[in-house]
Amino acid sequence: MLPNSTLETVEDYISDSRTLLQDTIEPFRYDDPSLLVAFNVTLLEARRLRPDLFIYKNQDKVPSFREVDTSVVAMEAQFRLALVYGICGHAMARDQEDVQDARATAFMGTFNGMLTGVGVRAVTGGTPQGGGK
Repeated sequence: MLPNSTLETVEDYISDSRTLLQDTIEPFRYDDPSLLVAFNVTLLEARRLRPDLFIYKNQDKVPSFREVDTSVVAMEAQFRLALVYGICGHAMARDQEDVQDARATAFMGTFNGMLTGVGVRAVTGGTPQGGGK
């Protein structure tokens, strides 16, 4: 393991997810236990989409984590960012705000696209052009 590698530990994944969720100031909107659930569910979904990612490193099992700590997550480097998008998508899908639905869908679409290689859709949103006319 290289020092200072990106997205090596559970703590790294949760921290990077907080950045994308714009949830970096305490008190957090998404607490550690809810993001940990999102991470574990994301790993299950990644296993469904790409079972080959779990064959050798995890003895064909999906890892599960009980706390946000420095436990190393065995995942090939090119797929690590996809897991962050999956965490964010799951966390936002559980949110009860209607405005989160589009962002959750965008995050989950990016997660799926990054794992499967199927085109990633553009993230949309914001104010419509032309002043909403």
